[in-house]
Amino acid sequence: MKGGLYVSTVISHFYNEEYLLPWWLKHHVPLFKHGILIDRGSNDRSVDICKKLAPHWEVRESKVAEFDALLVDREVMEIEAECIGWKMVLNTTEFLCFPDKQPFFAKLETLGSSMYHIRTIFLVDDPNYGYTEPDPKVPLVKQRHHGFILPHAGRFIHRYKHGSYTVGRHSTDQSFTYLPFLDVPDPAFVIKCYFSPWTEELKLRKLQIGPTLSASSIHSRLGHQHLVNREELEQAYLHYVQQSSDLRLYPAYQRLWE
Repeated sequence: MKGGLYVSTVISHFYNEEYLLPWWLKHHVPLFKHGILIDRGSNDRSVDICKKLAPHWEVRESKVAEFDALLVDREVMEIEAECIGWKMVLNTTEFLCFPDKQPFFAKLETLGSSMYHIRTIFLVDDPNYGYTEPDPKVPLVKQRHHGFILPHAGRFIHRYKHGSYTVGRHSTDQSFTYLPFLDVPDPAFVIKCYFSPWTEELKLRKLQIGPTLSASSIHSRLGHQHLVNREELEQAYLHYVQQSSDLRLYPAYQRLWE
């Protein structure tokens, strides 16, 4: 991808993400001028991986000790307020994808909005396809191509002070400061490693989240999907397999890789 002139920052929390972080950082470092990576108490190699693969980006310690959806979103909005230019908050499972960097940011300028919604592709491994362990040297988003797209699910990129998000950052908060936005035309997606790659490492990554949920989140049923055991996790995977298909059949997905 070509270099761009646009000021842009990606912000991401992480907690014990040594499995996905190498793919995530190699993917996003070329896309954004700056990154702010927020460590929520990792005890694996995550911090070292960040410093090695993105030495010019910031690594901060989170002010939120537990996984609390409300407080985590407040923290990223406070950090967004420090930044200028285009801002985007992504989880380590989420990969911003478009064909070429310079036209993408130029398109955001041309369309004239200060906030855009980008649809999400949810990757779910087809158990009958014959996927093997992903190659750490190959972009992860190019190694998996089964999943589904929901019309209104997505993430935001914007240049407001902050995103004024509802909990989960899937919409803006009308009771707070509603921010108008446009949908980014295809081909641009956030590709989410939802139940993919369905390896032991990703299963353990999912199972580690539940025990870190705050009492407030549990009481409010925020993040309740993380409160599962291994059997329930496998059942959820099989449920989403039924919604999944070969993404290569969709023209918008095809244009991502042209």
